[in-house]
Amino acid sequence: MSQSQQKKAILFDFDGVVVNSEQIYEEYTRDRFLQYGIQIPPSEWSLFKGISTDVFFQLVKSRFLPDIDIQELKDEWQVGLRETMRKKLAYTPYFCHFYQKISSYFKTALVTSSTREMIDWIFQNTLIENVFSLIITSDDVKNTKPHAEPYLRASEKLGVAIQDCIVIEDSLRGIKSGKESGAFVIAITTTHSRYEIQDADLVIDSWNDLNLEKLWTI
Repeated sequence: MSQSQQKKAILFDFDGVVVNSEQIYEEYTRDRFLQYGIQIPPSEWSLFKGISTDVFFQLVKSRFLPDIDIQELKDEWQVGLRETMRKKLAYTPYFCHFYQKISSYFKTALVTSSTREMIDWIFQNTLIENVFSLIITSDDVKNTKPHAEPYLRASEKLGVAIQDCIVIEDSLRGIKSGKESGAFVIAITTTHSRYEIQDADLVIDSWNDLNLEKLWTI
């Protein structure tokens, strides 16, 4: 394969891809719901994966807590969540090793549904470091995932055609966003089963399943 045919950029989702926050979000959210006397059926949990903070709280209000003030709920939720993250947030296994291997060969960007303020807080208050040359958050787009805009914006900012980009995702909304953008989508099974994320172009179970040779043949 010639150099001109190789992919030139890798666009990473954050929660569940770079860090183990999806597990933290779910455990914390289950606990908070129980405090309100709410038990969420397993079939409902996919609703909360890969969505922006604002959409999350609107969903909570409309489906489960219609009489609550969203801002009060958000403020209360964030205090406890951030304290939990301060203690438990970590990289997904082998991510750092993978990133070190590929960072000299690909442009990279972080493309997340989190807010800029939340991402900045994580980099300042946890052991997670910002290694990305570009970060696209929910504040940088009009339409968050599953819309294609976040990944299209990242490719534009990097100066790389979306067809020359690889998207790495874990959520159904993120996979749809990447696919509709026109990128090649790799899904990692940190959040969903292989069956659930089969719409991706390639499914991996671990960062150890990817190497430069494999990436260069995509």
